[in-house]
Amino acid sequence: MDGIELDHDKYSAYLNQHLVAADAGVKAFKAAADTWSGTPWQATFEQLHDELSDSHEKVKELIESLGYEVSTARNLVAGLAQAAGRVNPLNFTRDNDGMMTQMELDALAAAVRAQQMMWETLLVLTEIDDRLDKTFCQLMVDRCEDQRARVVEVSKATTHARFTMDSLE
Repeated sequence: MDGIELDHDKYSAYLNQHLVAADAGVKAFKAAADTWSGTPWQATFEQLHDELSDSHEKVKELIESLGYEVSTARNLVAGLAQAAGRVNPLNFTRDNDGMMTQMELDALAAAVRAQQMMWETLLVLTEIDDRLDKTFCQLMVDRCEDQRARVVEVSKATTHARFTMDSLE
């Protein structure tokens, strides 16, 4: 689209905000893997953690490839997110059968959806920013959808145990 000029301040700020969120997301999925340790779902959350770590790196690389700086304020927020991730504020009891677990699963699905929205936004921006790779953005959208589906799968498979007198065993 000719004549449309990008607002690089807003653009870089948006990407840096998503990078901060990705920092927190990586920690949240690590905490979820710990929560589900010893269950059939442990591997799912370990794989999601690894994939989210990779996605985090891709966002950082994207910021740099677009010629933007990774925010220094992000480093402070990332440190706080790392400390919070150790505590797991989404499920500080690390139970996998309680109400906090359901809230944790809801938040994890929402976090992946937020990342997907970023890639969908970038997909739209490929129309005016030729520095972006449309195929790559679509690949990341699809990857996020798959990740979210796996979180939802765990939620569905374990819901009865949380909301009835049955156990997860």
